[in-house]
Amino acid sequence: MSHLLDTNAWKWLAVGGKLSAAAKFLADKETPLFLLDISFWEISKAFEYGTLNLNLPPLDWMQTALTKNITVLSITPEIAVESGKLSSAGLQTTDPADQLIVATAIVHRLTLATRDKEIIRWRAVPVLIY
Repeated sequence: MSHLLDTNAWKWLAVGGKLSAAAKFLADKETPLFLLDISFWEISKAFEYGTLNLNLPPLDWMQTALTKNITVLSITPEIAVESGKLSSAGLQTTDPADQLIVATAIVHRLTLATRDKEIIRWRAVPVLIY
């Protein structure tokens, strides 16, 4: 099973945060992982707003955190359209980045590594709580 990291999961892995027992394999540099390109924007905005402290400038941090086992996926028309269906399908988040990340998991049939309570509660996408 392949896994898509939400932005927070990517940050958590990059800083060596403690993982749940079920998610420890995510830290293995041989485990293939996926990341949606909007996570770059989320990191940049969090840094800009002062809600994320980094030990490096944002670009350097992202280049370091983007390990060889992570494949970056791009937002496609299919993902954009799928994200527009999520509210009516019951997903309670209004965060466009979260909606795009969930839509990516659906379109690519990936398990989403997240701790987002709204997504976990929704139960319409496979989730791994990291």
